[in-house]
Amino acid sequence: MYVRSSSFRPIHQGIFWLPLTDCLLLGWIGCQPVEAPFVTIGQISPLVFFLFFSIKPIMGLVGRGISNSYTDETDYT
Repeated sequence: MYVRSSSFRPIHQGIFWLPLTDCLLLGWIGCQPVEAPFVTIGQISPLVFFLFFSIKPIMGLVGRGISNSYTDETDYT
């Protein structure tokens, strides 16, 4: 049985916010002057952004199944 909801996939829950925060960071970095700390952050942020999309298919395979606690057939009567 496969689940597409992120409420059952804790890995997906944690990494869901990564591209959103990275886009906000890239927008903020684009407004900053070309100085030492901003240039380094501006070079690392796109790598993190594209790394997310290369890891995304692997995340779908890792957290795909439902844990046994949700699929146990127990008699509650």
